[in-house]
Amino acid sequence: MKTWFKRIVIGLVVLVVVAVVGLAIFLLTFDPNAYKYKLEEIVQERYQRTLTIDGEIELSLFPRIGLAVQGVSLSEPDSTDVFASIDSMRLAVAVWPLLSNSFVVDHVTINGFKARVVRHKDGHFNFENLVGGSVQNTAVPANAAEAGAGVIAGATQALTGGSPSTPRNMQIDIAGLDLKDGELQMQDAMSGMAVTVSRLNANTGRVTFDQPFDVSMSARVEGGNPRFDAGLTGQGLLRLNPSAKRYSAQKLDLRMDGLIPGAQAKSLAARGNVAFNGATSSLDVSGLELLFQGDITDPAAKMTGVEASMLVPRLAIDPHKTQLQLEKTAVRLKGAMPDGPFELALDAPGLAISPSAASGDGLTGRVRAQGVDASFGLNGIGGNAYELDVKEVKFDGTFKQGERVVKTVFASPVSLNLLQRSASLQALKGDVNITDPGLPKGSLAIPVIGSLSANLLKDQASARINAVLEGGKFDLSADVAKLSAQPEVKFALAVDTLDLDKLVPPIGVAPAKPATDGKQDESKAPAKPAAPAKADDDTINLSGLLNKTATGTIKVGQLVVRGLKASEVGADIKLARGKLDLSALTAVLYGGKLGGAFSVDAAENNAMVSKLNLSGIAIEPLLTDVAQQRTLSGTGNLALDLKTAGANPYALKNNLAGTVQVRLRDGAVKGINIAQVLRDLKATFSGEANDAVVAASQERQTDFTSMEGDLQIAKGIGTVKRLDVQAPLLRISQGDPATIDFVNSAFNFLARVRVVNTSTGQDGKDLAELQNVTVPILLTGTFDAPVYTVQWRQAVTGALRKTLENKLKEAIGGKSGAGAALPIDQAIKGILGK
Repeated sequence: MKTWFKRIVIGLVVLVVVAVVGLAIFLLTFDPNAYKYKLEEIVQERYQRTLTIDGEIELSLFPRIGLAVQGVSLSEPDSTDVFASIDSMRLAVAVWPLLSNSFVVDHVTINGFKARVVRHKDGHFNFENLVGGSVQNTAVPANAAEAGAGVIAGATQALTGGSPSTPRNMQIDIAGLDLKDGELQMQDAMSGMAVTVSRLNANTGRVTFDQPFDVSMSARVEGGNPRFDAGLTGQGLLRLNPSAKRYSAQKLDLRMDGLIPGAQAKSLAARGNVAFNGATSSLDVSGLELLFQGDITDPAAKMTGVEASMLVPRLAIDPHKTQLQLEKTAVRLKGAMPDGPFELALDAPGLAISPSAASGDGLTGRVRAQGVDASFGLNGIGGNAYELDVKEVKFDGTFKQGERVVKTVFASPVSLNLLQRSASLQALKGDVNITDPGLPKGSLAIPVIGSLSANLLKDQASARINAVLEGGKFDLSADVAKLSAQPEVKFALAVDTLDLDKLVPPIGVAPAKPATDGKQDESKAPAKPAAPAKADDDTINLSGLLNKTATGTIKVGQLVVRGLKASEVGADIKLARGKLDLSALTAVLYGGKLGGAFSVDAAENNAMVSKLNLSGIAIEPLLTDVAQQRTLSGTGNLALDLKTAGANPYALKNNLAGTVQVRLRDGAVKGINIAQVLRDLKATFSGEANDAVVAASQERQTDFTSMEGDLQIAKGIGTVKRLDVQAPLLRISQGDPATIDFVNSAFNFLARVRVVNTSTGQDGKDLAELQNVTVPILLTGTFDAPVYTVQWRQAVTGALRKTLENKLKEAIGGKSGAGAALPIDQAIKGILGK
């Protein structure tokens, strides 16, 4: 026995020696770098990517499998562009745990890691062939934030659920991870998002799946779409279980400062505990606190000095069990808007919803801003998760603008069906009370009833609103389809009386300060010169017409808008691709009728086109109400064919083009009595001729029996192509110049006045000497203050030649002394007034 035992021992020793010697020889002779090219070939063959290892590979096999490598890069598929690269990496794997199906890694150190994650326009990611599955997502993000979430979610899905699953009994244990100077580029061709996370440094404690481990990190986030230039730091206790799709972060503390989308953050912090179960899509949040300090830079809601917070002690959502639990959530926000301070407060004391019951302590909120003080609330929650009932949703608001105060109160019960994803307010009631000294009775009350409903499964909504407006009905019905995409609205509006000038008055102008005598009070310090007033932004913003589709009809019994008064107004309305069309436009106004069409295109620089025909119109009250001008009276027809475009009123006037035709009868040109002016200037025949400037006066007018005019407009300048005014005594036509400047609201128009029928009407006998004489009258100045200049000299040098010859003979043939004849040159000068 001893002999055999000795032989066995000797044999084992020999085996160990041979194994040790063989392992030593293997370690001394094995060169892992000899396999670099083979590894590169395998990667190229399997993934169609180029693997490049510039540095040396260092490998150790005992007591741990150690690996150190430098200068590694991997290209995009079938491309030389780099997908990911590492400056250097070092790790070691324990050998013996592998025998028990455990993967134990010593501390991993990675320097200079860079990766570029891209989602192409077809929804595919640039790393899909590395993980053996497709994570295609073709849904177009609504905004850049969703795009970033889509890229990150795709990467997470690929690296967890999308990759070949790890054996359930394989235990992975990493002593720690140290990532230095990393960089991650995220691009989304579907939304245009481009964000870079640079200077990424992270380190962890012991990492074991389904066990909590510490993480701390810092990085710089930069991007142009959305705009990012912010620092990011964070720490927390993470727990990952990719196989079960469970993830959690305890004691989470994330902070950012700098430029973030829509804001300049002095401090943005998120603290709390979050757990997510991907298998059930359930979310559990506790002790969550979101804090923000900085400025809101979004043009739609600019605010400075913002302090905002949201506290969520507990939020649990489980869609599979149809459960929701919310405890004492509070939202606070305050800051300064351009027109004054802003405050928001929202409180939700408690809410619990389950398949068997629903209860809650209600919800209250309040908003305060310049001229706005509104509160809202929700109470009486009952029913269950499938059919949720709210006893009352209430809104109470006060809105002030100058001397006008608008108070609104609306309330309605609400029914929610979560299975059908529908909601309805079937008994909406409310009152709108307007108080304004400018109103006829100082106030206006508008009672409102109606209903609102929405069904997300059917992707549609509807509204029915009935109100009493100035004693008449106001009925609006609307149906909306394709809520989740681009909504399509069909509506019908019928109103008995609609006075928009009462409901939406123009903003009043601040009263001017009393004038002074210009002297400085010596007892007071000299006043500092006032800073120049900031010009008002008169940009016409029609962006609300974009990305909307609507069709409908409007019928108004009595309409007042910007002074214009009309009745029996009707129109068909169509809105699509930013273009609003009003067709079949009809109305009764100022003793006549209106017909035609109008359109405005917000997508084409606010391009406007109007083709309107007004027949039997009383022109004077129309001009008085619309333009506050009383320069013309009479009854007749107007034909307008105009177009323009521009971002502000000046551009609209500067681009105005088209034609205007006027046909009037039995009217008058206000501001000048041409016949009387000619009578007053008969002194010309006494040798006192001079051009006469006549100021416009409403007490004067030139009557006519008919007026016909054609105006052609280009680039805001109108040229009178034809003018024919007939009166019992006069005939008027256009001369040169004959322009009307709508850009500068000015005239430069020469009227050629000819005296006819001096034997009858309008005291024509007093102007017998001017019969068939053309007298030019130049109209200049602005629309508000026109000036008439009678160019008498031109009339004298033309048609009164015979009269002048007679006066010359009298001047030359006179006697000496007081009545002595004058020299010819002096006589001519005296007659012509030169």
